[in-house]
Amino acid sequence: MNVEELLGSKAKVRILRVLLEKEELNITAIAREADINHKTALRHLEDLKRVNIVSERVFGRVRVFRLNLNDPRVEALKALFKSLGESRERENG
Repeated sequence: MNVEELLGSKAKVRILRVLLEKEELNITAIAREADINHKTALRHLEDLKRVNIVSERVFGRVRVFRLNLNDPRVEALKALFKSLGESRERENG
């Protein structure tokens, strides 16, 4: 997955931001926090899982997703979001 595919969707960026903030959530909570519908959340989570940025654990019918913190791309995303968040705070401050 290249950068455009990873960050080219507002919904996917919202999902990544939610997972960076909350660490681990089920699909319903991710969709609610990201303000997207369940089907969109699932599609993007499957894409992210396919490229190993997100991992999934299953508890019966509940699917819980979290970022793969061992992946250097996730560390880069953390730094990017942190940098952008700090920039926004300076602009609004």
